[in-house]
Amino acid sequence: MIAAFYARGLIDYLHARGVEPEELLSADKVVALDSAKGNAEVSMADWVAMLNAAIEALGEPALPAQAGASLHLKHLGMLGHVLMNCTTIGEVQSQLARYIRLLGQIGLPVLTLHGKKAHLLWQWPYDTPAPGVVAQFMLAARATFMRWFSGRNDLMFDVHFHFTAPSDLAPHQRLFGGAIHYGQADSKLVFDRGYLDLPVVAADQELRRQVEERAEALLAALSEEPLLLRQLKAALGTRLAHGHATLAHAAAALDTTARTLQRRLSAERLSFQASLDAVRRARAEHLLSESTASLSQIAFLLGYTEQSTFQNAFRRWTGLSPGEFRRRRPVVTHAG
Repeated sequence: MIAAFYARGLIDYLHARGVEPEELLSADKVVALDSAKGNAEVSMADWVAMLNAAIEALGEPALPAQAGASLHLKHLGMLGHVLMNCTTIGEVQSQLARYIRLLGQIGLPVLTLHGKKAHLLWQWPYDTPAPGVVAQFMLAARATFMRWFSGRNDLMFDVHFHFTAPSDLAPHQRLFGGAIHYGQADSKLVFDRGYLDLPVVAADQELRRQVEERAEALLAALSEEPLLLRQLKAALGTRLAHGHATLAHAAAALDTTARTLQRRLSAERLSFQASLDAVRRARAEHLLSESTASLSQIAFLLGYTEQSTFQNAFRRWTGLSPGEFRRRRPVVTHAG
């Protein structure tokens, strides 16, 4: 699983290139990647499939690195706010490792020092072979954010990739600036350890305290939530508006049967209906707070056929009508 806002970074990049994601991956899977809100997680397999399809369609083996370099603060969610308020680039790296779980189960950044050099290893956490497309994306994002946080576009990085060299080396050389080594044991950035002492140009210590408290709360919630529940919520969240948020549809999305899913939920002391309600409530609160969608539109997006059914459910969840909730929580307009 990967954080939804992180996965949407790829979709935003494709749109900027004039590529319709639906041309690369089925419409349902594109919706799954693009529609999840807040701290939801989506399938990493679908995200990797879109990267591979984009490479094939555009004939650009370095596309994942270019997509990673195009990420913005909004694609890091709460973690981005934590990182931009660190004091130095070294603190950025330590906080990145601490809160990396907020980006999903995408791997672990490991920083080690070797004389005058620092090595930032991208560590794949699974027994399966590490996808080269993910290594490119992650290392390019790391290099880009170090430049951005420090305000130093001149920072140069040597790179080790565990996959074989593409036919055109120029895109990687332009992006990282240093020597590129292919066919290595690991994928990592190598750079001057002095970069770690560079100040973060926009750091705000008071804001840092606030966002780290929020990040800790999110991290604790993820630690307490069983993997099965996270997977179920991701499956339900992408199927609400299609009216497919049923036990049978969720089981199919998780490649199991309804009976087996029900048994697994019971073993975890979880309820399918409670999980569905939690997904609907989170989506409803998001839409009421951060959109101008009408109540009938929100009801539809939550998979309800009647607005009144949604209103009754929302009052049961919160003790408020949707209108009362919206008046207490004004719509927030996001820059960019």
